[in-house]
Amino acid sequence: MPNRTSANDATLAAYENGVEAYVSGTPAEVAGFFKTWIDKTLSLLPKEAKIFEVGSAFGRDAKYMESFGFSVQRSDAVQGFVDLLREEGHSAQLFNALTDPFPGTYDLIFANAVFLHLNRDELRSVLKKVQGSLNVQGILSFSVKIGKGEEWTDAKVGSPRYFCYWNRQDLDGLVEETGFHILYKSQDDKFLNVIARRF
Repeated sequence: MPNRTSANDATLAAYENGVEAYVSGTPAEVAGFFKTWIDKTLSLLPKEAKIFEVGSAFGRDAKYMESFGFSVQRSDAVQGFVDLLREEGHSAQLFNALTDPFPGTYDLIFANAVFLHLNRDELRSVLKKVQGSLNVQGILSFSVKIGKGEEWTDAKVGSPRYFCYWNRQDLDGLVEETGFHILYKSQDDKFLNVIARRF
């Protein structure tokens, strides 16, 4: 498998080659555990909130948030997803949280099942970048997968993707260490969700 310096590139390449497989293999509607988390996130925001979504993929979560009157800036590090979003008439930008600066400051930075592709040092770096890209009292809402260690798997898109797994204690510690106060946390059998406000 690729080493850590190339892990992100290899994971993005897997998505690039598997856009159709990802879309067809992912639920089309927000529901259940994730709906509760997103609803809680939105309840903390004014309607005019400036929202930036990291890793929009085919835009399911952004569409759901916009159904409540919010405006969401879509982004993805995979050109195929950006093209798909633009073809559907949305404003979307190519953005890699590891390598690119955020293009502005926001009331909410949202990342569903994106940061789970970052190793522990990378996530620490990205959380610090997010903290500096939020308005005063701005909110970060994100999810990662529960587990131990790291793994490469070709499930879902047919090419290897890197995953880093977390337990609640370590994740909460990192979030607080990087300048956030945790407002809400939840988990099911696979995912840990966090909503946190910057100090």
